[in-house]
Amino acid sequence: MYDVIIIGKGPAGAQAGIYLGRAGFKTLILYKDGGSLEKADYVENYYGFGKPVEAKKLLQEGVEQARRFNVEFKEDQVVMLLPSEQSVSVQGLKGEYVASYVIIAAGMTRRSLNVPGLRDLEGKGISYCVTCDGFFFRNKKAAIIGYTDYAEHELNNLLMFTKDVYLLTNGNNPEFDVPGEIPVIDKQISGIYGRDSVEGVEFKDGSKQQFDGIFIAYGTADASSFSLKSGIATEKGKIVVDSSKMTNIDRIYAAGDCINTYMQVATAVSDGALAARSVTERLKEDRKRSK
Repeated sequence: MYDVIIIGKGPAGAQAGIYLGRAGFKTLILYKDGGSLEKADYVENYYGFGKPVEAKKLLQEGVEQARRFNVEFKEDQVVMLLPSEQSVSVQGLKGEYVASYVIIAAGMTRRSLNVPGLRDLEGKGISYCVTCDGFFFRNKKAAIIGYTDYAEHELNNLLMFTKDVYLLTNGNNPEFDVPGEIPVIDKQISGIYGRDSVEGVEFKDGSKQQFDGIFIAYGTADASSFSLKSGIATEKGKIVVDSSKMTNIDRIYAAGDCINTYMQVATAVSDGALAARSVTERLKEDRKRSK
């Protein structure tokens, strides 16, 4: 049995692990991937880096730092949390894990496209975060793929970097009022093409449109499905937490993109540290009572 299980190895999860591991608590981080940071190209607005840092390198450095404090990592996909009075059982596809406390730092589940070229060009002109990568497409031709309020949010952010923006809805009707100056292409997408980087989008009618960058904001960015299955309260796709980062279920905390609308490395790291502090205080109290 672990003292703490953290779900997600991104900035929020790794930071929580660093604090808990350094405090001497037996900590496990379960992960299925590196989240949105793993799919990004560079991060150029994070404290302490004078030059843009490769996103994957930043992710790996956080993981290695947590390992140095004896945090254990296991690759598994979490499907359910089963809390009891004294512990929480974490159900994964590969096994079951039990801890006194759980911190959900699984980021956001972003519904994406299943079209040729998308996976191959992630981080090579395809991004999932305008705030992270919009700077690199300043005054260039870029597209937002999406049609919901999530796409509207990303579109408004992208307009701060370039006015040459298109909205691609992949056959869907926009669920928001698109600014009149934004061209909308509602044709279904058949693929994204490019060699070393994104070159453009091909549509099912055979036509093509060239772009320097493409931002995926397709569908709704909602909280991880296992949270909903486990009875954890959400609001507008985000896990609801109190000032200590605890959810509506005792012993289950959350941090990072799954609770924040401002999805940034800086806020994720802060959330992870605060959640770890809250759990540390609870663990210390538990140990005092058990003596």
